Amino acid sequence: MEIKYKWIFSLILSTNVLINLDHGIIPAATQQIEASLNLSAEELGYLGSLVYAGISLVGLFGGKLFIHFNAKLIVTISYFGMLGSLLMFPQHYKSSWMFYLSRFLTGCAQAPMMIYFPVWVDNFGGDSKTIWLTILQGVIPLGIFVGYVLSSVISSIWTWQLAFYAQIAMLIPCAIFFIFFVSTKDFEIKKTRRSRLDKISVNIEELGSSMLSAGSHKSYWHMMRELYSIKLWLCCTIVISILYFIVTGIQFWMTDYMISEMHQDKNTVNIVFAVVSITAPVFGCITGGLIAQKLGGYERTKSLYICVLYSAICCLSAVPVPFTETFWFGSMCVWFLLFFGGAIVPPLMGIMLSSVPKHLKAFANSNTTMFQNLFGFLPAPSIYGFLMERYSAKVAVFTLMYYSFAGLLFMLIAVFFKKQEIKNRKINSKSTAIINRTESVLEDQENFNITDRVLQYGDMPLSVSLAQHIDDQIPNYDYEGNTKEQL
Repeated sequence: MEIKYKWIFSLILSTNVLINLDHGIIPAATQQIEASLNLSAEELGYLGSLVYAGISLVGLFGGKLFIHFNAKLIVTISYFGMLGSLLMFPQHYKSSWMFYLSRFLTGCAQAPMMIYFPVWVDNFGGDSKTIWLTILQGVIPLGIFVGYVLSSVISSIWTWQLAFYAQIAMLIPCAIFFIFFVSTKDFEIKKTRRSRLDKISVNIEELGSSMLSAGSHKSYWHMMRELYSIKLWLCCTIVISILYFIVTGIQFWMTDYMISEMHQDKNTVNIVFAVVSITAPVFGCITGGLIAQKLGGYERTKSLYICVLYSAICCLSAVPVPFTETFWFGSMCVWFLLFFGGAIVPPLMGIMLSSVPKHLKAFANSNTTMFQNLFGFLPAPSIYGFLMERYSAKVAVFTLMYYSFAGLLFMLIAVFFKKQEIKNRKINSKSTAIINRTESVLEDQENFNITDRVLQYGDMPLSVSLAQHIDDQIPNYDYEGNTKEQL
């Protein structure tokens, strides 16, 4: 593993932490933001959902962007978009629509990074790609936690707007390092590829299509049909979308729920929830990745079975939350839910990437990002706020927690499709082996008969009799020298 890939990965990790700070800043300052913008709980939920609406919109065509345009250019534009939209949000406006627009643009700017970073790791991570992908996913809750703590401290002393300025100040050095010190050839996976025979860099025009460009000649809908016909990928995408729905709802609303329904002091809730929200998903993500690595990587079927176990434990952890008013017991249940939810992410992301062909990886990850944002991140804050306004917080948290059983159901369906895939693969391999053996026997018999006839009867020279059959097996190459002689 070259050192340059390691420090590029470090830059990607730092960026992944910093672009998620605002997802923790807003939940920690909900009361201040509600007072500043004069919003109801339902309207605040819509504000939380708009960033994911932007991510979902870009996710619809993000894979095609990376097929047709330079990846470094796209991510550079994402850096500038993030900085601009984050700077736009804490300003003072007469209308709240500018705040909504800012959050939407933040999601649009964040989406290309979310799409491309896992694909880069999958292609440049080498033997470490499983653990790298684990760390890449693990720093997302770390970023949310840092934003949560940063916002809690800053909003209690100054104003919540300063937390956004702090995020901008930390993100600027990452953008500068990326623009000036990361070369295109080390970041762009469609420009060059490594030959397995001689380990030299080969230009894409000499080899044909690469992993990303192989699908560039295909229509968008053709690629969609090909991708969504992969049932294992689809089931895993649905599971991770359900997981992110639950996690986002917990991160955005659980602080208010614990204060109002569990009757706990705000400062205690902020401290405990901050600890829970960082330790549970991060430790879970690391544990899940290490276990997947021990089982032989996420390509192994055992990783899928362990994801079913994690899903079942998540369901058991979620069951008592809506019915308890004991703060510490409820916090423990949420901790286990986030821990085993985090443990699912690395193997499940790896299974999704390995279940699609190479030319569809970026397109698949783009669709996964779109799917999990459209049905996971985006609706969670607004649906919870809607249920809380229309009914009660108890109904809202009941819906949030028991939605985990849908994830377990689709996880079991994924196992079924995986078994079918293995069964079909065995049948196809046996059929191919029989056909190959039959062709080989017939070919050997034909050559034996020709040789035996020539040796017995001598009706033609052996070299002449075999030459025409040998020529049939060798492609007819036209060399420049021969072509010139013929001309």
